[in-house]
Amino acid sequence: MTRSLIILAGLLLASCGQDGSADIKLSNAWARPTIGQTPGAVYLTIENNGDAADRLTGAATDLAAMAMVHQNEVVDGVAKMRMAGEINLPAHDRIEMKPGGTHIMLEGLRAPLKAGDDFDLVLRFRSSKDQTVKVTVVESEGA
Repeated sequence: MTRSLIILAGLLLASCGQDGSADIKLSNAWARPTIGQTPGAVYLTIENNGDAADRLTGAATDLAAMAMVHQNEVVDGVAKMRMAGEINLPAHDRIEMKPGGTHIMLEGLRAPLKAGDDFDLVLRFRSSKDQTVKVTVVESEGA
């Protein structure tokens, strides 16, 4: 019994520090102009270059009352948008938020989004610290 406990303790100690951590990088953040204060959408790339998975848990900006992760999906031939909640960020993987797919929906804009403007968006993660990315408002896809 004692030998089993020693082996188990050794295995546990050996595994310490091998989990690594997430290494989140944000890039290519952009949004299209809006008319009036209709909802806006932000698209960007999130890369996890680390050895551990993480989760995107939310977003916030001073420009809008709410910033929520949404996903588009086709159900019975009809495109629908739904709140996604949390998004998995596997280790050594990337998520590209694009029109027609996953995006950050901005509700309750305090001012219209105008081409050439930029604003800060904070993304929150389960394990990693919050990160701020500069979002550029552009007329066409891609920033």
